[in-house]
Amino acid sequence: MAILMVVSAVIIAGLVNNPAGKDGVRDRDNILEKNSLEAFVSESRSYEDQFVFTYNPRNPDSIFDCYVNYEFRENGKTLKSDNKEFYGNVSTENPIVLEFPRKKDSTYELETTIKDKSGINLYKNKTEIRSSTVGNDSNPVLN
Repeated sequence: MAILMVVSAVIIAGLVNNPAGKDGVRDRDNILEKNSLEAFVSESRSYEDQFVFTYNPRNPDSIFDCYVNYEFRENGKTLKSDNKEFYGNVSTENPIVLEFPRKKDSTYELETTIKDKSGINLYKNKTEIRSSTVGNDSNPVLN
């Protein structure tokens, strides 16, 4: 019920900020793409040879069936990507986990989008990971 209220609020806000065109039609996808519900929180861990990104529902009582799109790049080159990978029964006990390789002195980017079955954007983020220039190199800087 809370998600329905949030979705309604997002749509109403989008309608106020994006009025109908001359033919009276509004583009629902454009409205929802601009406003992610941020129904997930992410946690990242860096190890000597890999990164681990975990996505949990913000509300610990929530369970989602959703699709994940991601693109992981090393020094601008795509290493791994997936479009509409399905994850069922996502919860705090069963989070979405993405693992990627890591090399010393490389810069990484991860773009992630999580959508529900109807295409509503539940989470969207772009992260840049670069080696720290100060201190221990095993501690990357996440932006």
